[in-house]
Amino acid sequence: MGNYPFNRILLATEHTEFDAGAERLAFAMAKRCGVPLRVIVPLLSNPEYEAEMPELALRAEQDAGSKIAALRKQADALGVQLDVQVRRGAERHAEIVAEAAEFKADLVVIRRRGKPGFLSRMLIGEMVSKVIHDISCSVLLVPRAAEFWDRRVLAAVGDTPSASDIAKTAGTIAGLCGLPLTVLSVSPDEASLSRTQSLNTLNVALASASSDRVHGEVRVGKPVEQTIAAVRETGADLVVIGRQRYHLIPFGSRSIMQDIAGNMDVPTLVVPA
Repeated sequence: MGNYPFNRILLATEHTEFDAGAERLAFAMAKRCGVPLRVIVPLLSNPEYEAEMPELALRAEQDAGSKIAALRKQADALGVQLDVQVRRGAERHAEIVAEAAEFKADLVVIRRRGKPGFLSRMLIGEMVSKVIHDISCSVLLVPRAAEFWDRRVLAAVGDTPSASDIAKTAGTIAGLCGLPLTVLSVSPDEASLSRTQSLNTLNVALASASSDRVHGEVRVGKPVEQTIAAVRETGADLVVIGRQRYHLIPFGSRSIMQDIAGNMDVPTLVVPA
């Protein structure tokens, strides 16, 4: 797996039940790729509050120690080399982004969302949304029940600058994993169909450089609805899409990426432009 597109993998986890899928896939990727796995455990820190109530800080440190021990035990059982970093700060997402930059990560693996709260209507958790917004590398969003993909990869490519990167990355993964790949393009209307078909053909060719089991598919309609339908109909268990800058207001505008990733129970790889 030496030609795998990701060689510096960072797992961001708080080792809760919601992180189980992300941990499972990160360990599997590290093992399959034969690369060490960097792990960041972000801790919320308020120095003033902790100075007043040091027992809270001690309890947080003990809890972090227990989580790290459990992660190391998992890694040892799988034969995965683990490098765990604990980072403390006022914002967990900022610590994850900083760690990814320092580590020069090319992939961050993270849960899709955590415990429901007043932000429960968000398809992707607030912390995770901020990580995607601020980070420069690819991000793998993992639902907690997700398993490593073994059926089909689907690449959703639009008429955007990131389309070729999505196709190439999906082709590399499909080829290395020996899986079929569907390159999906969605035309908003019949008038745009010819251009969409041409772009789909181009992206199929790009993906085919790394995989010999690539199939192109063009649909007409709304991108989110058609992509979710295609994932379900093809049985894909990994989706590769492009990243968009989007609003972080809980009930404000969402992006196509958020709607796709948040409405499926399969891992979604978000490729930067």
